[in-house]
Parts: sequence; C-alpha cells; structure tokens
Amino acid sequence: MRQHVPGRIALALLAGAAVGIAPVGPAQAHVSVSPAQAAPGGFTTLTFRVPNERAEAPTTSVRIVMPETTPITSAAVHKLAGWRATVEDGPLAAPVKVGSATVTEAITSVTWTAATAEDAIDGNQFQEFSVSVGPLPTTGDRIVFKALQTYADGVISRWIEEPQAGGPEPENPAIVLRLTEAAASGVDEHGMPITAAPPTAVGDRPAGVALAVAVAGVVLGAAALLLGLLNRTLGKPRR
Repeated sequence: MRQHVPGRIALALLAGAAVGIAPVGPAQAHVSVSPAQAAPGGFTTLTFRVPNERAEAPTTSVRIVMPETTPITSAAVHKLAGWRATVEDGPLAAPVKVGSATVTEAITSVTWTAATAEDAIDGNQFQEFSVSVGPLPTTGDRIVFKALQTYADGVISRWIEEPQAGGPEPENPAIVLRLTEAAASGVDEHGMPITAAPPTAVGDRPAGVALAVAVAGVVLGAAALLLGLLNRTLGKPRR
C-alpha cells in the first residue's frame, strides 16, 4: 500500500497553522461609547454599549460614574423598556471652574437596572443605554467615564482603568470620550444630529413634482388641440 507522504505533510502543516492562529480564549469586550467624540462646551447624546461577557450569568445593572474633574451638570436618560434609570447628583469634593461659572454640584452617576430577570442582558447579547449630557467641559481633550457592570450572581466587572497615551490597552479600560471642535459639525446646540434640508418646493409640492405636472399639462394640451383639429377635418362634408 502506497502512502501519500506529501499529502500528509501538507495536512500536518495546515493543522499546525490552524492551531497557531486559533485564539486562546474569547476576546474580552468592554463597555464602549458612541459617538467617540463630542464638541467641548455643548450637549451630546451618549450611547453606552454594554456586552455580557459571562455565559453563566446575565447583566442586571450598569452604572456609569461621572468624573468630578470634568463635571457635568445635566443628564436626561432615554427611556428604555425593561430598565429603570436613576440619575444621581451631589456636591463636588472641590469647586471646579467651568467656563465663566464655578460648579459646586454635578451629576455623579447614572444607573440602569433590569426590571425583571427576562430583561437582563444574557451571555450572547448586548444592550445600549443612551443619555443626553452637558454642557461638556471647554478645557481638556477628553472625558473619562467609569462603568460598573453587575451580574445576577453578584460579580461586578469594573471598567475603571484610564488608558494612557502610547501605552497598551488596560485589562479593564474605562470609557473615553474625546473632546474636539470638529465634532461640532453635524449636530445642533443640543447635541442632536442635524437633518438634511427638505427639497425646494413650489407651494406644497417639491420642485421636481411641480415641473413634471407642468410638462404633463403642456403635453395633454397639445394632444387635445391636435385631436380637435383632426375631428374638424374629418367632420367636413365632401363636395
């Protein structure tokens, strides 16, 4: 019996390559925010995406901790079915200058809690939590939010490590919102997206529709005139 040695060698090499590129374990997905950039001094709507990382327990609560060094004085949560939101505020450890005002109290945290076990985030799911915040600081280039993700068995994932410029990503990174003037384009003073202007209209109709109606009217008028002339010609008695 002949042995196909080259074929076996090729299979072995492919198997070795597959083992080499296979991931050692599941990739860790942390809490993130969208958009990743916002305009300083304005309002913005932030959406925190929270994936569940543990197959053995669902996520029942998410708490976003607001920074004291860059205080935010207003927060309004987007209503989310199946989740109860709590906004907490309180005095700052020390007054902070924000623009021309001195801030002594600010939002300290926003917490979302699942109303029932069925509403919790299972192992193969994620949930998005939105909140409108502002005004954002006018100084500095970023805001760092810390997140506490609580599971049904009491385990808490603490996303609290601030990433350092040029360094590797921490094991449990906090959430970073970049502040840049470029982010101001495309949103209004409340941080809401600016919609495209409606098409130019004549009366209550768009210009394109009005033009089509006018052209159709001319064509129908010409057809009626030709039909009338033809009927007159055919209707004349022959001599």
